[in-house]
Amino acid sequence: MLIKPVLPPTDQEIEEICRIINETLGFNYTSQKKYLIESRLNKRLLQLEIDNYQSYLDLLKQDRNERHNLFELLTTNVTSFFREPVQFEYLADTLLPRFATEKKGPKKLRCWSAGSSSGEEAYSIAITCRETLGNNWDVKVLATDISVEQLKIGSVGSFPREKLASVPPQWRAKYFRPDQANPDHFQVIPELRNDVLFRVANLLDNDSLPSRIRLDIIFCRNVFIYLSKEARTQILDYFYHRLHTEGYLFLGHSESIDTTSDHRWLSLGKSIYQKRQVFS
Repeated sequence: MLIKPVLPPTDQEIEEICRIINETLGFNYTSQKKYLIESRLNKRLLQLEIDNYQSYLDLLKQDRNERHNLFELLTTNVTSFFREPVQFEYLADTLLPRFATEKKGPKKLRCWSAGSSSGEEAYSIAITCRETLGNNWDVKVLATDISVEQLKIGSVGSFPREKLASVPPQWRAKYFRPDQANPDHFQVIPELRNDVLFRVANLLDNDSLPSRIRLDIIFCRNVFIYLSKEARTQILDYFYHRLHTEGYLFLGHSESIDTTSDHRWLSLGKSIYQKRQVFS
């Protein structure tokens, strides 16, 4: 069967796709993303044997699963183990020792890797906690993302050899084993895998996570750069609510909070912030 080529999208059709992405995920897509949208979606339209974007938009209105496919195709998933290492050094050298000496009650730590993609960041947090706090702490790292496919990769915990290049050799030997089912891949050991909980969540949907969840540390790095100002404000409110008193928020190196206008956060440098109690 000969499949018709996909007709180029009109400006109005591109704007409608941007609207869906922006309203659902808080992105700031405009018609300037036309080339990216067209290059990523044309193959999907061919798979569906759809030859025009209006028919695809009609499908998006009817099929929630296809909306998830759209989000998979138009979101960027870039991550690595111990990315932006200066923040992991601060976590290991300053914050975790502070928890070890100052935390009252049970030796329990709850962390969140928001926008975790395939889980390398979440596993990096878990390794850092194990190495710094030891094994007698109850540490759990929640790893969330909008991408079901990326979360599946993280949940399986099998990574190609080149992905482990940024993991110190002694930790590679300690926390990874050759994946017998997948040559040249390495599997996280069960003990580390049990430290990380994977879950689909949209940062703009407060109901994506149970209301009871409260965190000591949140990593949300290189997510805000894609979002509108309104979405960033909404998510910061959400993070503030989710953090325990004096909890910590890690953003990407190119991201920041204007603490002169938002007094809820104390800047610690290196795009790291501490929740402050603000009394009206």
